[in-house]
Amino acid sequence: MKELLTRVCDATGLDETAALPAIGHVLQFIRDHAPASYVAELTDKIPDANQAIAAAAAASDAGVTAAIGMVKGLFGFGQTDMNILSGKLGNLGLSEKQAQALLKEVFAYAESLVGKEGVAKMTAAMPYLSGFIAKISSPEAPGRGV
Repeated sequence: MKELLTRVCDATGLDETAALPAIGHVLQFIRDHAPASYVAELTDKIPDANQAIAAAAAASDAGVTAAIGMVKGLFGFGQTDMNILSGKLGNLGLSEKQAQALLKEVFAYAESLVGKEGVAKMTAAMPYLSGFIAKISSPEAPGRGV
């Protein structure tokens, strides 16, 4: 986790106390939406991944996520789930650029652990996220140091 925390802090300008729950929200999002076998492979390779997820769970959003989640049932997975994740990150104080840098770093780190194919299999189950990752990973995407 230390390596991932350092990467996220460097890319976003966040300190570790803000970065840990932000990483946890992303890991929880992956856990909720990606195939379990790929998620297990990834989280098994990230020391203290469950600690980050617990830190995310401890960061309250005053019920906003639950309200959005109820509406989600009408529309299914996709943009609504990305909005929930964005809301959680925003509640931690992340700007849009910081959230993009966070996602870019988490998925780059994941790729170093489970390979490009492993990340592709995880994100294939999440079309809105995979499209977003492709967009922020392109050469034209904003760089580090947000």
